Amino acid sequence: MNSKKILIIEDDLALSKTLKNVLKLNNYEANIASTGAEGIQKAYEYCPDLILCDINMKPIDGYQVYNILKDSALTSRIPFIFITGRSELNDIRFGLELGVDDYIVKPFENEELLKSIKVRIEKYEKLVNIGKNDYNTLLNLSPNGVFVFDGETIYETNKAFHDLTGLSETEVKKITFKDLITNKQYEKIEGRIMKCSNGLSGNFSEEIQIKTANGNFEKFVLHVSPSQKYNGFTLLIGLLSPKEQAGEPTQMEYQKIVNILEEEKIHVSGHLANKLHEAFENGNGTSHSITTTTLVAKSVFSKREQEVLTLSCKGLPIKIIADQLSISDRTVEKHRASLMEKTGAKNIVEVIIYALKNDLVEI
Repeated sequence: MNSKKILIIEDDLALSKTLKNVLKLNNYEANIASTGAEGIQKAYEYCPDLILCDINMKPIDGYQVYNILKDSALTSRIPFIFITGRSELNDIRFGLELGVDDYIVKPFENEELLKSIKVRIEKYEKLVNIGKNDYNTLLNLSPNGVFVFDGETIYETNKAFHDLTGLSETEVKKITFKDLITNKQYEKIEGRIMKCSNGLSGNFSEEIQIKTANGNFEKFVLHVSPSQKYNGFTLLIGLLSPKEQAGEPTQMEYQKIVNILEEEKIHVSGHLANKLHEAFENGNGTSHSITTTTLVAKSVFSKREQEVLTLSCKGLPIKIIADQLSISDRTVEKHRASLMEKTGAKNIVEVIIYALKNDLVEI
């Protein structure tokens, strides 16, 4: 089992070294930052499991460090404990009202600190596991194949991925993404995968052929999007959807109507979109779900929500989205929450997958 990582943000070098030794003796891995600015930087680079932070630091104090880290999606969930000499009730109340997980007053016993760290990390892990279980459940309900990979090694897959490829979990562990497609196809998208992994580009889509378990090559549309970053290393999310059969006369006529309405700037409600969809449903009962979903989404999402969605699909963090749209970070968060509610997604990654699947954005 890997040691839990603790980040100590403390300008008292003697105390920080003492804390580091105490943590090391109790099987924790510790890293030290001597200023608030350094602490913020290391929180992103080090990805700690918990942060211990002094309050009385200059020019950036502990309160500012906490507020900055809590505004970032990458660091907002990390358990945060203040260690300080401020023992006034108002100071303690202020710290807790900010939302910190604990407030420990100097001088303190090592056992008190270690107990608080243990409790906070265990609570955090329970929340993470609950979220992961919910996320996995949602992915396994998806009709599209979803997989997490680094460009080559495939780390996680959902049920639909195995159904579409015919490959079992054991078989997937023995191969790489490159093994699924032809060398010519991999060479075509290898550069785009590398750029996406290194943060030089956002999402991309490509039509590919996957070698299924029966040895045949079947056509799919591959969507790739950056996922979580770890110390400069980015995992990718891949989405496989079967290539739609195009060219039916009814679908072409349906699309003509859609284009005319959009060109004339006629607002289309979700109800009208569904009526159009039903009117142009083909003879065997198969619906044009992607076109309908796109039209409904465009009529339901506000202009600002569409802008936030497009920038999110490009892999931009909240602060950069806020700067580009000249709005606050919190406003971006509210628009993302609205997008999740309207798409039935549990997190922004699911919203991005939904948008890519239904061609709601142009990247």
